[in-house]
Amino acid sequence: MSGVFSPFSLGPLALKNRIARSATQDNLGGSQGQITPAEALLYQELAKNQVALLFSAHAYVTPEGKASPTQNGLEDERNLPILEQIAGQVHEQGAKMVMQLSHAGEKSVSSRPLGPDGMSLQDLRQVRDAFVQAAMRAQRAGMDGVQIHCAHGYLLSHFISPIFNRRTDEYGGSAENRLRIVLEVYHAIRRAVGPDYPVWIKINSSDEMPGGLTVEEFLPMGQALAEAGIDAIEISGLGWRSHTPDERAYYKEAAVRLADLVDTPVILTGGLRSISCPSIGRAAFPFSALPAPLWRTQISCMPCKSKSDAIKKGRQRRPFSLYKYALHHQHIHCRAARNAKQRIALI
Repeated sequence: MSGVFSPFSLGPLALKNRIARSATQDNLGGSQGQITPAEALLYQELAKNQVALLFSAHAYVTPEGKASPTQNGLEDERNLPILEQIAGQVHEQGAKMVMQLSHAGEKSVSSRPLGPDGMSLQDLRQVRDAFVQAAMRAQRAGMDGVQIHCAHGYLLSHFISPIFNRRTDEYGGSAENRLRIVLEVYHAIRRAVGPDYPVWIKINSSDEMPGGLTVEEFLPMGQALAEAGIDAIEISGLGWRSHTPDERAYYKEAAVRLADLVDTPVILTGGLRSISCPSIGRAAFPFSALPAPLWRTQISCMPCKSKSDAIKKGRQRRPFSLYKYALHHQHIHCRAARNAKQRIALI
């Protein structure tokens, strides 16, 4: 367990410990995509309480890709001042922060939701360019990296799925073709931000439904991303909401299998609620000697909606002070354990 609290490096990022907060929508944004002071306070508190690596709530790259009324936007420059403030506060605590970028696709709340089948080649170019511009803004704001969101039913995850992508051109059909736009987005970002800036991805390992993306089909996709130079691959799945609170390590099999195939760090998220969880004990530490840098023994507690609501209502208390308690006792957990959406990610 002590290894969780020791420093280590993940690519170019030198982290003070192995505790991360995975990206999750915190519902603290403004109605026009503004990042609010309440959200800045959230990240400051997480960093103060020894969380070494913070993933932001996902930010939409174009208004048509907005997933919820209170989602943050990075489609223009307006959030740069507060992002610079957040980056400075996080860095003052010795922590790092990665910005997650997304396009909601058919899950968008806009008047023009986009899905793979209805998009023209011009639409694809515009989405690709929007990801690039958002990544450049995150870099200018002082974020320590960006993560492409290709999971959970958003646009890029629909492209890699044979259920949602029924195109007959070079962006549909085979697994290689369905991954094409994802690789184009990555390569375009890489050219814009340079060779040393961390660019990660969160991606579905399966659709978890008949006829959908399978782990067998996903593994070559993960290998292609690794060969392209992606800095880390976070493994998730389309059906993450369908798992019960009693289930653990939903995507462990896919993560282990991919990590055995690539030299790129592989990140597991979903159903890892404590470092005392038997799944973590069996999966992480015995495999730490494998050639691929897979299990990084990194725990990340997802903040729950009740905590977010408390901040929005202005209650006079330090949000997320549970981290200080948990770290002192070398046990990561969420006191609001009844919330089934709580997750802990292992890196």
